[in-house]
Amino acid sequence: MQKSGVLIVMKRDIELVKEFYEKTAKEYDKGYETPYWKLYHEITWENIKQFLPTKKDGFILDAGGGTGYWAIRLAKHGYRVVLTDISESMLKVAEKKIKTEKLQDQIRIRVADIRDMSSFKSNHFDMALAEGDPVSYCLNPEKAIGELARVVQPKAPVVVSVDSKYSMISRLITEGSFEQLSKFINTGIIKSRKGEFEFQAFTPEELETLFEKCGLKLLRLIGKPILAQLLPRERRDELIMKDFGRLLALELRFYSIPSLVGVGGHLEAVGTKRE
Repeated sequence: MQKSGVLIVMKRDIELVKEFYEKTAKEYDKGYETPYWKLYHEITWENIKQFLPTKKDGFILDAGGGTGYWAIRLAKHGYRVVLTDISESMLKVAEKKIKTEKLQDQIRIRVADIRDMSSFKSNHFDMALAEGDPVSYCLNPEKAIGELARVVQPKAPVVVSVDSKYSMISRLITEGSFEQLSKFINTGIIKSRKGEFEFQAFTPEELETLFEKCGLKLLRLIGKPILAQLLPRERRDELIMKDFGRLLALELRFYSIPSLVGVGGHLEAVGTKRE
């Protein structure tokens, strides 16, 4: 009985996430045009590209890829990509961008829940990505990462980005929400800033444990960004824009140091599927 109740709650929560993105899809990309997010994307790319398939036409899954930022970037480098998301409106935005870039032959679009990739065969892709927040938002991270691991070939890389628990603790302190802290520290569950839905944040150790449980050998764990996350929020974009190249170089120098990883706004793990 309890298991059924949990499933009902999770279904409701994923519907709230879907509803949010259905409403915001047309304006979604505008929120990521700031210097902070430009830095975030370049840190992500520098990490991803070290694990890309060696085959020029490698087959990559971009799970929960929304409006197609990573699918398009990967396709421009010659890879074949399947882009999935739970929001049809987000995928419609992606479709327009893909047509503008003339990448229709390289990117396929499919509506899919990251927790259920049953429409894809096991050992199907050369790489799988879940960038941004899909694993945090689905509230069943083990199932989601397990599905990503299932659909890639043995020894193929899986890259997962999630919200950082320590960054969220800082947010709660800033908001003066000390009454929520104890529960959040135990569960990792927190509401989005405007309360539209709940999502889950993780410590580096928790993310590493999830990868091991899902049959993935952890290769790298990074925080992104780390140093920019420590800058005064009101001056962050100004400071990043002023010395973008130098700050990016510093981020790449420190982003995988274990004592600093948890400081990042997001955590990103890379693992390979065990044979």
